[in-house]
Amino acid sequence: MKIVVVGGSGLIGSKLVAMLTRDGHEVVAASRRTGFDAATGKGLAESLRSAAVVIDVSNSPSFEDAEVMKFFKTSTHNLLTAEVAARVQHHVAVSVVGTGRLLGSGYFRAKFAQEKLIKESSIPFSIVQATQFFEFLTSIADAATHGTAVRVPPVHVQPIAADDVAGAVAKIATGAPLNGTVEIGGPEPFYLDGLLQRLLGARNDPREVIADAHARYFGTELNERSLLPGDEAELGEILFDAWLGRIALTIPNENVRPATAGVRTGRSPLKENEFRIGEVPPGSVLLVGECAVFNIEGGFCATQALCTHRQGPLSEGSFDGTTVTCPLHGAQFNVWTGAVLRGPATNPLKTYRVTVDGEIGRVEVPLAQAVQGA
Repeated sequence: MKIVVVGGSGLIGSKLVAMLTRDGHEVVAASRRTGFDAATGKGLAESLRSAAVVIDVSNSPSFEDAEVMKFFKTSTHNLLTAEVAARVQHHVAVSVVGTGRLLGSGYFRAKFAQEKLIKESSIPFSIVQATQFFEFLTSIADAATHGTAVRVPPVHVQPIAADDVAGAVAKIATGAPLNGTVEIGGPEPFYLDGLLQRLLGARNDPREVIADAHARYFGTELNERSLLPGDEAELGEILFDAWLGRIALTIPNENVRPATAGVRTGRSPLKENEFRIGEVPPGSVLLVGECAVFNIEGGFCATQALCTHRQGPLSEGSFDGTTVTCPLHGAQFNVWTGAVLRGPATNPLKTYRVTVDGEIGRVEVPLAQAVQGA
């Protein structure tokens, strides 16, 4: 079965591509990097040809109210129109738990509009509303930071690991369309302020988290249970403590949730293709935009994020010395030179220079390529 993953190079998208490919499906990781742009319609007809399922996990490059609404309405309209022409049998979209009750936020209004378009389309569909991802909790703290304090409302949350999200979406996508909405969440509820304080403490972040009844969540007011899934939600298996102990806490730029206007953060915000070197310990790899950054005994290098064979996510593969192994079909590359060390890949990886200034690293992507991938 051919499955197109829109946003296939992002956090959830790359995991879906790996899972579905391992299960024997023909998977297309559709993104701007591969010449696919739902917002403009570029590459839609070609990518969707003979596709049975389309999974949309894309996100807006801008979170300004008007821009995020334009992105979701335009891209979803274009995608659904192309799916009708291609006779796609199942449209799956990842959304957010509580979208319909968080309309004080421009981002959630846009997601609500996206869901409405999907429901009104003739394409059989499944909408998966997820709670906050463990991987995005730092973004929530950054958006709520004023000076050295993180001010969040005293509410309950039930966050979920990205691996559990991808697993649930893959299962739904390969089954019969729900023609409805399902909620997914993590296995444990927490108070938001306490959870963020634990996370920041684990990262030696000196910011203090304060429960503030007047604080807003991305521009909207919450009650104690606004962010919780319903009683019928499907729950993931990965516990927060287990995730915190084994997962590198990274926040892919293209998936960061919107910050409200005028928010001041305790740390300088990262620019495009930048990362904090503390997030890449020696012997590890970090996804930065559409590049994979490797730390080799304190030295940094970068390659394209996807394998040249079947676009497997290299950040999900194994990394030993200077060799990265693709998690899909086992192709191996030298991360310094990009050279193929073992098939089935035949084309080398693109490599990029990494510069470091204090605690900030930057992948030096050529301008022409950056514009093409935007």
